[in-house]
Amino acid sequence: MAEPITIAGVVITGLVGAYKAYTEYRAAVGKAKEQGKPEPTKSEQAAQGEQAAPIIKAGVQQHGEPKDVKVVENFEEDAETYEEALQKALSRLAERSQPFAQQLQTLAQQANIQTGGVQGSVNVSGEGRVYGTAAGVVTGTVSGTYSFKDEDEKDKDEAKE
Repeated sequence: MAEPITIAGVVITGLVGAYKAYTEYRAAVGKAKEQGKPEPTKSEQAAQGEQAAPIIKAGVQQHGEPKDVKVVENFEEDAETYEEALQKALSRLAERSQPFAQQLQTLAQQANIQTGGVQGSVNVSGEGRVYGTAAGVVTGTVSGTYSFKDEDEKDKDEAKE
């Protein structure tokens, strides 16, 4: 398993972004009510943030210090200013607490928050035929080997000439 900060660092960016979208949505709803206008439509990211917010707050209260709880409160008041501070606080807590790092990872998966990684197609021909999409987060080195058959070596030699 990767180090908690490696996992959490990628996850935290997505979670904080969703949480920020949710705080902005709540502010827009409040403003619309004040002006007697209809509520704005909740974006997918704001809905993800709505799901993430209470879990992040509870996790920070459980695993953090009073200053970390204050960062969350400040973030809810002014997400733009405190976004980086919240990311740092969550990263610090994830470094110290493997259960909290795992909780953040699970939360991101449940909320279907994009946490980084690469998606692409893999097509292998010859002896090993693999067709389809490969998706996921790779935290290590990816390598592969290919053994040339005699006819492949012959084709390779002919191409050089």
